[in-house]
Amino acid sequence: MNKNVKNWDAQSQEAQKELERCVLRNTRAASRMMTRSFAKRLGRFEITTEQFSLIASLAGAEHDSVSALADYLAIERSTLSRNLALLERKGVVQKRRADKGNGVVYSLTPKGQALFEEMVPHWRAAQEAILQVVSREELDAALNVLRRVAKC
Repeated sequence: MNKNVKNWDAQSQEAQKELERCVLRNTRAASRMMTRSFAKRLGRFEITTEQFSLIASLAGAEHDSVSALADYLAIERSTLSRNLALLERKGVVQKRRADKGNGVVYSLTPKGQALFEEMVPHWRAAQEAILQVVSREELDAALNVLRRVAKC
């Protein structure tokens, strides 16, 4: 066998080992699996997992602006605006002028609040499914790490 081929094979194997520990690859793979799991349980509501996160964020607190909400959810403002418009057309969210400045703030409508409450048991089932794979301690440790990384 050619010496260069052997060297490439060794480099390739080393690179493959590194890729197995790649934070990006592993978090993306976990994210896709989580999205599929949650989408399976929440799909009956004709709401995407991203929209569910948005609804849950609005159920939990009011955000001063669309930009603040986008920062909180760590999503692009354009993606957030598109989802807010879709949810507004469905009657799930409503907007009003911000108390200060020219901005707008969004909140759940009564229909949106009822939808959220109806989705919560299905969301909890998806959460519990994760605990069939990892312990509560492992999940809490992973969430703590992810929260710190999300602040970078």
